[in-house]
Amino acid sequence: MKILRLELENFRGIKNLAIDFDGKDTDIYGANGTGKTTVANAICWLLLDRPATEEPDFDPKTTGAHGIHHVATIEIETDRGGRIALTKDYYEKWTRKRGSAESEFTGNTTDYFLDGVRAKKKDYTAAVERVCGTSLDNLKMLMVLGYFADTMSTEDKRKILFEMAGDFTDADIFAQNESLQALAPYLVMPGSSGKSYTIEQWQKIAKERRLKLNKDLELLPTRMDEAAKGIPEEVGDIAALQAELQRMDAEKAAVEEERRSLSTADGKKDAIRTAVAALRVEMENARAAYIKEGVEKNRDIHAAIDKLSGEKRTLAEEIDTIKRKVRDAEAQKERMASLRMSLMEEYAAAQAEQWDAGKETCPTCGQALPAEKVQDLRAAFNERKAKQKESINRRGQECSKAKIQQMEEAIAAQMAEVEAKERSLSDIDERLSNLQGSLMVQPPFETTEEYTLFTQRLEELQDTEGSDDSAQDETVRHYAAKVQEIQAAIAATNLRIAEAKTAEESKKRVAEIEASLKETAAQMEHIERGIHLAEEFVRTKARMVTDSINGHFSIVRFVLFREQINGGLKEICEPTLENKAGEWVEYRSANYAAQVNAKLDIIGALSKHYGVTLPILMDQAESVTAPLETDGQLIRLIVSAPDTGALRIKMKD
Repeated sequence: MKILRLELENFRGIKNLAIDFDGKDTDIYGANGTGKTTVANAICWLLLDRPATEEPDFDPKTTGAHGIHHVATIEIETDRGGRIALTKDYYEKWTRKRGSAESEFTGNTTDYFLDGVRAKKKDYTAAVERVCGTSLDNLKMLMVLGYFADTMSTEDKRKILFEMAGDFTDADIFAQNESLQALAPYLVMPGSSGKSYTIEQWQKIAKERRLKLNKDLELLPTRMDEAAKGIPEEVGDIAALQAELQRMDAEKAAVEEERRSLSTADGKKDAIRTAVAALRVEMENARAAYIKEGVEKNRDIHAAIDKLSGEKRTLAEEIDTIKRKVRDAEAQKERMASLRMSLMEEYAAAQAEQWDAGKETCPTCGQALPAEKVQDLRAAFNERKAKQKESINRRGQECSKAKIQQMEEAIAAQMAEVEAKERSLSDIDERLSNLQGSLMVQPPFETTEEYTLFTQRLEELQDTEGSDDSAQDETVRHYAAKVQEIQAAIAATNLRIAEAKTAEESKKRVAEIEASLKETAAQMEHIERGIHLAEEFVRTKARMVTDSINGHFSIVRFVLFREQINGGLKEICEPTLENKAGEWVEYRSANYAAQVNAKLDIIGALSKHYGVTLPILMDQAESVTAPLETDGQLIRLIVSAPDTGALRIKMKD
């Protein structure tokens, strides 16, 4: 699309103006205030219904004028060779109410014309989009320099650029980096038939899962300690205790039966034999008690062994935890160091930027600018440079040399702690070995004085003659005492069985928690690896998308992502230009001519993307001696001090 002619009548101070563009590149010269910007605003108002300057509440009225029509007409040549004239007539509306002699101002109105024929606004807008080959939303972006780079939101700019990049499938990313293929199993939806999460969906799920696993890793050791406290230091075997209980029940029944037999006729005769048998049983019980006493003497040593074994397990787990923290801290330190290096390079580039002395001379007449103007320009340059360095310093606070050193010191302290704990672990192993060697070996029961006394009493009973009543009475008392003894042992055994069952449940709970802790740690390692792969996937895709987008531009390179201290990526949209040192810097830090050419490059790439070529309005064109070549019609607005009267129009061949 090309502009052939523009006619203005009573438009923003311009009484009458007609410009024949003939579809050619055109330079419009004029001193400040002669109407150059008004021409640009008129073109945009006719096509976009808003001015090039984005002035709020814009209208074409001439200040102080009333009761006149403000008319603008633009004649356009379409890409197919057709022509159309678009006209807007803006005027005041006065209405005389019934019974009133004077008319009252009731607002402004606009009439629309297509080739001189009145039309509705919607038909006028449809005609504009048809002849321009694109929507009104795209027109200003493709016609007005700097609208895309300086005015549009980051979100809108990124949306358009990503459309230019095209679609990248997961397979494309995996092909770029084969190590990322390990990410594919992570993305599969559980219980689905081949469905997968998107990277963004899985990252959200994974981070929530990691948060829960971290909480579990903090709570499970405490739960295991609480369960372990419920385990007695020494418990018996339940099956053995139950067998012992059955034996004692049988023994009790036998003793009670023997006691009853004493009341029979033959009982008196058997008293001595019974007393002897009872004494032998008592001796065997004493033997068992002696053996138990020996076991009890080693009980403290066994308890100490169990305690040290528990300390050994706890210490080993603490060492593993600290080592995992060290690995995480090392990874964070590397990210901080990388970001610090990047910011230092950015700061050096900002620091090296020097004042362009060429800006102290008028580009039109070649004369030196007034000292006050030069001072203002220098102040603006220094202020922008200072703000840029301040921004870099502010971003660099989170990755300063001091903070990196603090991180290194923390890592060193943790490694020192690991070494200390490993020495403690070695000491525990040595103490366990010593305890094992200190277990006591008990001498035989037959060597004791108690055994000698039992044998003497047996000899005395066996030498007793007859069946005197005293022997019978002693036997009865012996049986009664024996029954009580057995009953007490039964009660004690029942208590030990209960304690053993409680200990068994506690040990089972400890084992379950320990297994859960190992499983949780394995899950954490698995999810951490997946998160790392996902982040690398995003970085790889970001590089591919950025390279694809930048392939559409000749001198501009867009920065679409910025690495953050936490390792993530922040979505941005900053155009950059290459300076004389071969460094890519933010385009706003370049000189004005370079900025203009960057804007022309952007419009050229966007025009190819949308498949349309529209006229381009370049204001302040006097500062650009070598504008970038464009396919579209270029209308340059040039400040020219000598042209103080009417605008001077110069078309290029």
